[in-house]
Parts: sequence; structure tokens; C-alpha cells
Amino acid sequence: MQAMRRAIDAYGHASETLPPAQQIVLLYEGAIRRVKEAQCAVLARRIDERCRAVHKATAIIEGLQSCLDHERGGEIARNLDQIYTHMTFRLQRINLTDDLTICDEVIARLDQLRGAWAQLAAGTAPPAAQGPATPAADHARAVTI
Repeated sequence: MQAMRRAIDAYGHASETLPPAQQIVLLYEGAIRRVKEAQCAVLARRIDERCRAVHKATAIIEGLQSCLDHERGGEIARNLDQIYTHMTFRLQRINLTDDLTICDEVIARLDQLRGAWAQLAAGTAPPAAQGPATPAADHARAVTI
């Protein structure tokens, strides 16, 4: 119970002090970490640990999906919604098949998205992506935190 309270307190502190784009980067990093834990559990044949790790990764992705603003985000929000739905289904396949290639696939996709958000958070998105009417700016508007 204490660990849960500390996690909630840490999340509350982060949500008050970190910009939204950085919060999203951290969520992607958490999801990647959980999928890697699932991968290790598959290799060690630890079914309970695999299921917990997949469940945690799925919860993070579903949380990201629930923050999508379809009105302001337009096509980017729709695309992210489809990506998140696909990843959720792929994660469930890990529990059904113990397929390590699915772990690699999901990790690669999450890392790609994490990298894009990290660029936005750092303000180092490509010059064409920094104006207010660009895909990168739309990407940032597609999520509300």
C-alpha cells in the first residue's frame, strides 16, 4: 500500500512540474520498460510476471489513448488512436503466444513515438515542424494532459 501511495504522490508531483510533452515521453518510457519486463518474463517462463508486465504496458497505452483530443487533434489523433489500438491487441498476443518478436515490434513502435515526443519536448523538432500549423504541432495538440 505504501508503494502505491508513493507512486501516486510522484505522479502528482510530475504532473504539476513537467510540461505535458515531457510527461508523455515518460509514459512511453514506462510502457517500453514494461514490455521489456514482459520479454524477460517470457524468456524465463514466468507467466504471472509476463501477465503483470503486459497489463501495466496496456494500461499506459490505454491511458495515452484516453487523452487523445479528436476535435483538436484531427488526423493525428485518429492515427494515434489506431496505433494505440493496434499495440493493445499486439500486447494481448504476447500473453497468448509468448512471441518475443511481438515484444520487439511494440518496443520499436513505442520508441519511435517516444523519440518524436522527446523532440517536441526539447523543442528540437525539425524546423518545418515548429510552426503552429504543422504536423508536429498538430501532434502536440492531439493529446490533452
